Amino acid sequence: MSNPNSRVNVVWICGRGHEHPLCIELAHRGVPPELRCSPSAASGYSAGGGGCTMPDHLSDRVEALLRQDLERWKRLGHVEVRA
Repeated sequence: MSNPNSRVNVVWICGRGHEHPLCIELAHRGVPPELRCSPSAASGYSAGGGGCTMPDHLSDRVEALLRQDLERWKRLGHVEVRA
């Protein structure tokens, strides 16, 4: 069972400019309440999405972004990951 305290709202912005909302579970840290996915949100993402390719190691990138600018992401309510 996943830990709801480690599921983070992410918006993947691919090189084509498409925005894809995701719910990613982080293995190495908890997530502040402002950034947590809703309890009913499905984890992960599906293939496809307008020709965008998901980056390798997405959760590692999200964790790095959280370390770099946590307050910004808390204000936005999600972490933005760009291609």
